[in-house]
Amino acid sequence: MKLTFKGSLSGFLIIVSLLTSSLAVAQRNITLEEFRQLAIRQNNNVKAADQNILVAEAQKKQADANGKFTLDGSVTGFYFGKPLNTLLPEYGVSPGINFNQSIYSGGKNQLGRKTAAITVNIQTERKTQTTSDVLYNTEVAYWQVVSAKEQIKLAEQSHKQLTALVTDINNQYIAGLTYKNDLLRARVQQNQNELSLRQGNDALTLAKLNLAQLTGLSDSVEFTVTDSITGTFDSLQTSDLAIRAQSLRSEILIQEKTLESARLQERIYKGDLLPSVSLAISGVSAFGKQGVNPENNSNSMASYYGLLTVNVPIFGWGRRTEKVKEQQYRIQSQEYLLKESRQVISVQVQQSILQVNQSARSVTLAELSLLQAEENLRLSRDRLKAGTIVGKDVLDAQTIWQQAYSNVIESKVGYKIAETNLKRTLGELGR
Repeated sequence: MKLTFKGSLSGFLIIVSLLTSSLAVAQRNITLEEFRQLAIRQNNNVKAADQNILVAEAQKKQADANGKFTLDGSVTGFYFGKPLNTLLPEYGVSPGINFNQSIYSGGKNQLGRKTAAITVNIQTERKTQTTSDVLYNTEVAYWQVVSAKEQIKLAEQSHKQLTALVTDINNQYIAGLTYKNDLLRARVQQNQNELSLRQGNDALTLAKLNLAQLTGLSDSVEFTVTDSITGTFDSLQTSDLAIRAQSLRSEILIQEKTLESARLQERIYKGDLLPSVSLAISGVSAFGKQGVNPENNSNSMASYYGLLTVNVPIFGWGRRTEKVKEQQYRIQSQEYLLKESRQVISVQVQQSILQVNQSARSVTLAELSLLQAEENLRLSRDRLKAGTIVGKDVLDAQTIWQQAYSNVIESKVGYKIAETNLKRTLGELGR
């Protein structure tokens, strides 16, 4: 029985150890950088962008093969009934091989290869743009989790303070030093605090679900974030960021590459106005009933022939010329759009800088207000104990302090989000 008991106890300890280990893994701390890497590896939009790059690379390989010779083989079986079998061999099989080489095509093959290479670059930049958006949304979701966590801490701290305050007011009420109305007011505020705590936990769960979806963690919320809203919250004093954004923003780089591709396409259309030359050489053979070879009436034959083709455009009702003009109009349109995008990005950068600076000022003012609210709350408690004020005044001071603390949380999280938005506006996210 002792051996059985020891075995059961050992097994129980192993199970407890495994459960504890699993819980530790499930409730693991994940840093912001780890969430960023998870988003890059597991987000579906980023994966789709990877596949688009592979599509463009496959198209480039096809374009690289254009202009190179092709070699094709074929086998044809034939049978002729009457009266054709009196003129031709009645049956047989004819293997053949064909060689084709484009000699001159107005430069279209070379231009097509360059266009395909540009398409790969465009898809790569689009992936960078997608990654930037995903990382921005991930960081926003991350700081929303941090905000919800800090709001819960605030609600818990307020709960402790309100509990102590309700006790003090109740003692004064029993001693006849205050009104029952003050006690009821304190208990109402205590109930509201409990509601805020529950709402904060719900907000934290929703924020975690959003973050999990963005980073490929499915619907798991069994994790904690490591950051808190600490650090520096400085204003920016820069004037050359707009120029920097012009060289990093994927939107600009994509439009530049698209414009370059459009110009190459114009040259391809112009190539349709030029002659083209191609060479074809075919080897043929036949095996079958006697008479396949007309030279000696044998049952086998082998030969070859060559074709040199020169195609010269002469007249097509202006279709080719109009296609060139159409492409020129498209190029002009894209040039205007590129110019507009540069102007829009310059404005976006200035707006992002203003948002960061406004957030920095909000943090400074919120922290100052919190210090004043803390001092006001301390003095109110002292005066309540001295009997110079009633409980209502302390409850008002408590409400002011809690709102000031909440404003500090919101302003600091707002600064972090504004800082992330500036990185996205500059094109630094995803690179």
